[in-house]
Formats: sequence, structure tokens, C-alpha cells
Amino acid sequence: MKENKKGNSLPTSYNSRRDFLKNASLGLMAMTMPELPDIFDNTKLGIVVHSYGKRWHATHQSSDYPAFSDASELLAHCHKIGAGGIQVGINGWTEGFCHKIRDQRENLNMYLEGSIGMPKMTSQLPDFEKQIILAKEAGIKVLRTVSLGPRRYEAIHSQEEFLAFQKQSILMLGKAEPILRKHKIKLAIENHKDWRSDELLHLIKGVSSEWVGITLDFGNSIALMEQPKTTTQHLAPYVFSTHVKDMAVKPCSEGFLLSEVPLGEGLLNLKEIVNTCKKYNPSISFNLEMITRNPLLIPCLTPDYWTTLEKVPAFELSQILTWVNTHGRNLPHIDSLETEELLAREEINILTSLTYSNKHLNL
Repeated sequence: MKENKKGNSLPTSYNSRRDFLKNASLGLMAMTMPELPDIFDNTKLGIVVHSYGKRWHATHQSSDYPAFSDASELLAHCHKIGAGGIQVGINGWTEGFCHKIRDQRENLNMYLEGSIGMPKMTSQLPDFEKQIILAKEAGIKVLRTVSLGPRRYEAIHSQEEFLAFQKQSILMLGKAEPILRKHKIKLAIENHKDWRSDELLHLIKGVSSEWVGITLDFGNSIALMEQPKTTTQHLAPYVFSTHVKDMAVKPCSEGFLLSEVPLGEGLLNLKEIVNTCKKYNPSISFNLEMITRNPLLIPCLTPDYWTTLEKVPAFELSQILTWVNTHGRNLPHIDSLETEELLAREEINILTSLTYSNKHLNL
């Protein structure tokens, strides 16, 4: 094996690449196996659709890693690899499809969570309610959502713009809450590199509803200068759902790089986070979000980053940078991988995480 310019191991010949793909597609277990090892019996950890970002509606034709065209195919595959359920977008679902996936989920004894877009204006509320009704038809009880979508430090460029976004978010959540209450479905807003913990708590406490809570992403708030333990302590009492992930970091001139890595290979105290969530919500779903991608740049040493984060104490920046400099390491890159290698890497990352979760997190 040799290393590419990013430090990833690559096969030295066409034949060895074929061997890599054949074996690594199941470095843990091959998808062609008729049965899974006993280790995956009674696995509770589910999978977020973004973990399969390379296969979701993919156009690449692969016999070993076929694309998932809809949630039904994703659910079937996740059952095959031993996951407990899935979290997936519901936009575009029909009543017929909702009945189909509800029956499929029940037959497979899996759970199903949805993901829905937040209405940005009053005119979007009727469509929001239609999706809520369809989600209920499918047997979904929790819907994950995000307020902004893109990362705050990339999408918002002034404090005035952020305050306007915050005001509109509070307004629309207040208008969405009666719909959630009417249909008895919980909405779980993610800490999606948009809200710091205190801001997200201000948002949900403003509506003070049993139907509005949080999707706790284990690693996102690092990008906003929050230690994972701090984020967990603040948000866990209000958590309806989760994005389970492990993170690794590397310093750079603009700040640092942040990367998802398979569970157990990063810096997060996963057991502590899981146990804290269970303490407040014993019935919570844990959903793996292992995104196979290049590291993300967190440009916290550039002026533009701080445009909407001027109130963050300097000691929090210092804590994060010390943490990064202490634990920095080479991070995985994917841009040199051929498509089949990338699909194999994605599958291995997910299977590695399921194995770790079952062995060490009791999920």
C-alpha cells in the first residue's frame, strides 16, 4: 500500500484495489453475507440518512453499494446491517408511501424518525401541516428540523442579519407549535452550527411546549466554540432525539479543521453524553450521523467568523484552541478516492460505528 497526498492508504495496483474493495466492503462484514454476527442482535442505534450521503439518490451504478432511491430502501438496508431505525427526510411523501413504510417498519420492528423543514414564512404553514399529517400516518412521533440550514458563520454576515434571523425563527416556531400540539408530534430542533446552546434554549423556552425540544448533535457546537460536555449539560434536559458522532480535529492557520470519524476513534466522551441524555429521556432515540467527507474548516481565527459571535467569551475560544492543539491529528480526506472506494469507506465507517456502539455504549 502507498499513501496519497492526503495521507490515505491506496491500493498500489488495479488488482489490489479490487481486493481492497472486495474485502473492505466488508472489512467488518460483507453486505453479501446472509446473516450478521450476533454482536448486532438487539442493536438500538439508528442511522441518519446523511450517514449514507454518497448512496442517497446517487447516480453512480454500483452492484456492491446500490443507491437508495427512497426511505423504504434505506430502511431495508439499515435492518440488514443491524440498525435499530432510521431518521430521514419526509418531503415529497405521499399517503400511499406513508402506509407502505409504516407497515415495513412494523414488520422489521424498527423505529422511524422524520426530518422536516421549518417554515420560514406564514405562507409555508399549510404545507408544513400537510407534512405533519403524513408523518403521523407513517407512525413518526419525532421530527428533526434545523432553523437555518447552512452554517451560521458562512451564511450570516452581520449582527443585524443574525438578530433578524433570530426574531423570525422565534415568530415561526410560535406559529408552528399549535400544529404540532394539534397532531401530537414532537419537533426536535438541531444544534446545527447555527445556535449556541443558550440561544437554542431561548428559542424553545420561548414557546414552552411539550411538543418542541432538541435534536442533540454530539459534535456540531464545537464549531461555535462550545465544549461537547458543556453543550450536553445545557441541552440534554430538552432532548427528543440525537445525532451520535465522534469528532477529530487539526489546527490550521485560519482556526482548525473538524471531522467526523467512526465512533470510538475521536475525542468525544460518548458514554458520558449517551448516559446524560438517557438520564433526562430514557426513551430517546440515538441516531448515528457518520458523514464520510473532507474535514470542515472552522475559521475562528478570521475576523468574519466573529461577526455574529462577538459575545462569546475569550476563554471559550482559548479552551477550544487548547483542546485542538493538544489533540490535533491527521484527518481523513476523501477527494482522492475513486467512487467505489468512497462507497466502501462510507460503509466501513458506519459498520465500525455500529460495532463500537454495541460493544461500548450499549446501543
